[in-house]
Formats: sequence, C-alpha cells, structure tokens
Amino acid sequence: MTGLPSHLELVQGVVLPKPVGAHPVLDFVNTRSEWTNGGPARTEWLTSYEAFLIWNSYIGLLSPATVFRLIEQTGSSPTEVTRRLQATLDFRVDLYDVLTGQATESTFEAAARLIEKASGRRRLVRTDDELTWELREDLALPLHNLALLAGELLTSPSRDHVRTCPSCGWLFLDPRGRRRWCSMATCGNRAKVRAHAARVR
Repeated sequence: MTGLPSHLELVQGVVLPKPVGAHPVLDFVNTRSEWTNGGPARTEWLTSYEAFLIWNSYIGLLSPATVFRLIEQTGSSPTEVTRRLQATLDFRVDLYDVLTGQATESTFEAAARLIEKASGRRRLVRTDDELTWELREDLALPLHNLALLAGELLTSPSRDHVRTCPSCGWLFLDPRGRRRWCSMATCGNRAKVRAHAARVR
C-alpha cells in the first residue's frame, strides 16, 4: 500500500497510526479516529486481535517473538479471540473517558476492575538475581499489560499533563504546556489552512 497519510504506517501488512501520544497508553486510545464526535469511529485501526498484537509489537510493548507466539494461539481459540478484542475496545472507551474526565461511575468502575484484575495476575519472578513482576504469556497478556500501564499513568503526576487534541480528540502528554495538537503535520496544518481560509474570505 502506498500513499498513506503522514500519520499512518504500514506494519506487517496492517495500517496503524503512528505514535504521537508520548505514552503507550495514550497511543492505545489513539488507535481509533474522531473521539470528538461522540459516536462510532470513522476509522478503526484495531480491526482484529492480530492487528492489536502487531500494534503492541510496533509500539514496543511486546517483543516480536511474543507476538508471534500469541498469534499462533489465536488460531485455536476463535471465540476467546473475539471476546478479547471486544474487551480491548471496551476498555479503550472507558479509559478515554477516565483520562479526559468524562467517566461516569460505571465506566470508571469498569476501567478500575480491569486494572485491578491485571494487577492480581502478576507473578513475582527471579531473573539474573533480580526480582520483577511478570504477566503470564497468554491471550490476556496484551490487554492486561496495557491495563497495568494505565493504572500507573492514572496514579502518577503525568496524568495532569494529558491533553486532548481540539481537532480529532486524540490524547498526548504535554509536560511543558506548549503542545496544542496531536501532530502539527496533520491536525495543526488543517487548523492553519482553515484559519487562513477564514481570513481571506
């Protein structure tokens, strides 16, 4: 595929949005378009569980070898794969609402339950004389890993620096308070063009 917009990239045969959020959790919620319209996304990039796995490798959350092994598992569990993908998309909606201060009690509780469940699945393991937390390598791994990262973000000072692009609704970290757009190459340039057109009318 050629001629992709500047904010997209072809990764292992799957079109994915380039990371602009400066945090993997924010890039996760940016895997659909047009949060601002309050309805269904015009474009959904996590169109399959395999696409979600490839996105995890692209962002650097899972190794290519782990993603390969998980993709192999999807063939024997089609019902579970469908359920896992829906849980992923549901969590993305709940998480977006929590991060943007729009969460209802039910959406907050849904996000919190998943984060708590992921935390409970961690195992303390020893590697090279060090102790570390680890999640079991199964089809739940990608979502639960993201849930743990989301819990860390939501309870850290970085949460105060999460900003929403006024054009598309994508999220990004802005610790210096200087960013307005998710990307100047896309939403920023569109806004400049609209502003120019308005001035010359």
